[in-house]
Amino acid sequence: MSDLPHEVARRMALKGIACLLLPQTAGCAHETKPICPNSPVISDRDAPLTIDVHAHVFNGRDLQIQAFLTQVAGSQKSELSDLVSGLGSAFLQALAWSMAPGAPEERRAIVRYQSASQEICRRPDALRAAAAPSFEDGYQRGLTQLKLAKAQIQATPESRHVLGPRDDREGEGIGAAIDELPARYEDYLKTKNDQASIMGSQPHVVGYLDFVFHHFNYRHVNALDYLQTYSGKSMRKVDLLIASMVDYDYWLANGRSTPTTLEEQVDLMSQVSELTQGRVHGFVPFCPFREILTRRGTEPGASMRLVKRAILEQGCIGVKLYPPMGFAPWGNASLNIWRGKKGLPPAAADPTFGRQLDEAMERLFIWCLEEDVPVMAHTNRSNAPFEDFRALAGAEYWERALQRFKGLRVNFGHFGDTDLEDHEGKVSDGFVRLMSRNSAAAGSRAFADSSYFAGVLTQAPAVTKTLLNLYAKSDQDVLVERLMYGSDWTMILPQKRVDQYLAEFIEVMTQIQHELRPRPPVSGSLTDAFFGRNATAYLGLAKGAKARGRLESFYARRRVATPDWMRKVG
Repeated sequence: MSDLPHEVARRMALKGIACLLLPQTAGCAHETKPICPNSPVISDRDAPLTIDVHAHVFNGRDLQIQAFLTQVAGSQKSELSDLVSGLGSAFLQALAWSMAPGAPEERRAIVRYQSASQEICRRPDALRAAAAPSFEDGYQRGLTQLKLAKAQIQATPESRHVLGPRDDREGEGIGAAIDELPARYEDYLKTKNDQASIMGSQPHVVGYLDFVFHHFNYRHVNALDYLQTYSGKSMRKVDLLIASMVDYDYWLANGRSTPTTLEEQVDLMSQVSELTQGRVHGFVPFCPFREILTRRGTEPGASMRLVKRAILEQGCIGVKLYPPMGFAPWGNASLNIWRGKKGLPPAAADPTFGRQLDEAMERLFIWCLEEDVPVMAHTNRSNAPFEDFRALAGAEYWERALQRFKGLRVNFGHFGDTDLEDHEGKVSDGFVRLMSRNSAAAGSRAFADSSYFAGVLTQAPAVTKTLLNLYAKSDQDVLVERLMYGSDWTMILPQKRVDQYLAEFIEVMTQIQHELRPRPPVSGSLTDAFFGRNATAYLGLAKGAKARGRLESFYARRRVATPDWMRKVG
């Protein structure tokens, strides 16, 4: 605001602060100002369209993180099992995740963005400079908690071993890395990339620390960090990031809310969409358990109300489902797997519980069909609180759902298997069949994504070979039009070289495109289909589509300029 008279700038800043502290105050609409939306670090209108359909930008107050990391992710069938085994459940329990910023703090932090001048936006490091106070704040919270957790573990003989290497080498391990953490965030960035440092020589430990720091950050900071990390290191710029929220409250916490409620999370996601000028949009979670226990008569329950408000009013594009928590997309009525499961609310023991789950899913799917809302589900058989819940993520239950709800727009998150190269794509085969045009399940609008394909970073040739085989044998080249790019940020942070995920995937897909040259896509290149065009079809972003219309209305209400993705889609 440096080009405004001083008194006008002062009044606008005071009004912005008042609006974020008292958001219902008259005249407070449309107050979130974008910061550096055209920065060359994240924006290139001449680069090909790039969409990440599967990511997360939450923090430690947004999910049942302690229960998830210690009860669920400790399993070897979890994307975060390396993190839990590396840090130890005792260390994770010692962290006070609730110290992460809540909704009011996030709103105050966004005020700081509004005070940034246009001159800052012209700097090469504009985004980092404008966000510096928020990055520093998150780092300080995480630093404090890591040191406190280390001190607590050191005082516990049975858990002390997690702080150092198993073979007693000196100066290594998570304990030594925590001791080396510098006082300031910018120095941390330098130290973790310095191979001569204790931290820099242990990339797996850096991944653990990054994961922890992200969960003490502001959500918009995590979104900006993502955009800088991947867009800054690739010829592609991520034009649209889909950030999914999750609802584990009834499956892991007997209905107890997360410190930042789901309603607050949706509100913040709406503000992040506005702040990033349409570069980040959310997927709102639906939990049939919550829907069952909060529904009164014929009125929608709390989960359905949350979904409708988020989609119709707050800029969310679709709905996120997490079946391995304890429900199938369809076919629960034939199951009896919830009785005797400790920790679940008493309602799960009701003989009609499975039928009630199906009824809740039916109401969601019918509404999604009516409004043409895309659905995305976790389909890897992982992250379940009980062993027999894992199968609920499988293709067989989605086959039942697609037969019942023909034309449902759905994305099979993780393509059924995050380690597909280890299993020769056999698990993914089931989802490929559902996407076939000849499938009895009528999966004509079924897609899949490549999120958390960590093998791209460690064994790219094997991933390339497996994906190539799946492409080659897919019916009528269905994968050419249905497989999409995803990262699963921030869950993938514990992996080594995670900052190269997009760049490495570009190499993998370029190689596959070369090998499949005799069978090109109907129009355009395979890489353009994978990184952008297929997501456009899945999300419903083309002109005239209902989702596109909802976003156009959202942008008009929030005074968001035409985002890069919309310019490229046309």
